[in-house]
Amino acid sequence: GRLFVPSTSTKRLSSFRRAFETPSTGDFESRYLSTLPGWISGNRMNKRQEAIGRTVAPYGTFEDFVPAFFGLLKAYHSVPMGKQSGLKGLSPNTTFQKHVAAGWSAITMSRDEVRAAVARRVERTVIQGAIKLRGRRWTCEELWQYAHEKVMVCEPVYHTPAELLLLDMKGKRLGIATPDVALHPLDHRGTQSTAARAKAHRDAIVDMARSVPKIDVAARLITLGRDQPVVIPNQPTGKMLLDPSERPARIVMPKKPSNSEERRREQDERIAVRWTW
Repeated sequence: GRLFVPSTSTKRLSSFRRAFETPSTGDFESRYLSTLPGWISGNRMNKRQEAIGRTVAPYGTFEDFVPAFFGLLKAYHSVPMGKQSGLKGLSPNTTFQKHVAAGWSAITMSRDEVRAAVARRVERTVIQGAIKLRGRRWTCEELWQYAHEKVMVCEPVYHTPAELLLLDMKGKRLGIATPDVALHPLDHRGTQSTAARAKAHRDAIVDMARSVPKIDVAARLITLGRDQPVVIPNQPTGKMLLDPSERPARIVMPKKPSNSEERRREQDERIAVRWTW
């Protein structure tokens, strides 16, 4: 890139790149960016120099460059384009204002909706606060606290993911998972990470238990029985009478067998067993 355009992949450059990578980049660069100190043009075969044998001094820090860049971009949007351009002599801001006055409005999408639109849903099992996809382990704090076994993963179809959108089995957003970092067995950070995950899981279980109301089973059963309709029996169809004089009671005392009778019975039992065998 140009000397004053840092080549980096940090997130803070995303808005800068969106503004810079436009169809009119060449015109914007030659007419506006070239006015900044440190510009060296885009011809790598013929680099611009401040003096013979001396390269152009850098513009400054990235923090200095950002406001200057967007200031020039704002000026570029307010200046009318040529009559041969697609805007027919109007400035970008004027063209945009005409569309706004005609009722145009943007349709926005959240990052989660974009992730889900270009992904397929696959089911994965949560093991120790992580899932496995494409040969890698993915994790997030929401998975540490997840009390169920399965999750739905929005797996990108057209690119290799750096993060994954996770949904619970009802389709609700769970969190964003990133690759799990494998640490050396002797690295103390591994022990700390494992302890943190276990604590997060226990805390989630405790919070879930606290949210469950206490139930008095005995009171519920008593209420259930009290609310049941009472069964009313029919009137008796007759009456039974008992006259003790007609049926005198008889008490028969058990008779203790004699020794001879016991020996005879035992002998009979032995004979019966022997005969059965």
